[in-house]
Amino acid sequence: MRTPVLETARLFLRRPTRSDLGTVFARLKAGDRHVASAALAGEGALAQAVMIACHWDLSGTGLFAVLPKGSDAPIGLTGPWKATGWAQPELGFLFHDTPDADTLAPEALRCARGYSEAVIGWREITTLVRSEDRRAAALLRASGAIADPFGDAPEGALSFCHPVRSSDRRRAA
Repeated sequence: MRTPVLETARLFLRRPTRSDLGTVFARLKAGDRHVASAALAGEGALAQAVMIACHWDLSGTGLFAVLPKGSDAPIGLTGPWKATGWAQPELGFLFHDTPDADTLAPEALRCARGYSEAVIGWREITTLVRSEDRRAAALLRASGAIADPFGDAPEGALSFCHPVRSSDRRRAA
């Protein structure tokens, strides 16, 4: 299956290789700090390891490895996926706490959101974060997402919705 490679001014987003996943999971097991959507926060990412690795094969979409240009080391994962046990698909993310994560992560999220909208055709794009995770909420706001107090979120989670351009907007008369 051929999967896309997305590019921004400073990043490449591509399907994760075995090595990418090994690097991400090794850093998580070592206790490296990271910021993530609810399903990938804390031990959640390790619990979702099989789904992360197989999502592209099962559904044709999944989390992209996020690599700064000129580097082979992923700084994290982001993309459209549906976590095991989750009610709906979301734009998920997991970024390691690197010196430039606060600027590169929003760029990666915007790129993955654009892919979800333009290629997959998502018209509603959400992300759930743990309610106490202020850094994840700040990252989503930096990417342009808006807190949705009425979103369908499980207990202990906050829902954010990402702006989507509507192709059928009509001008008000």
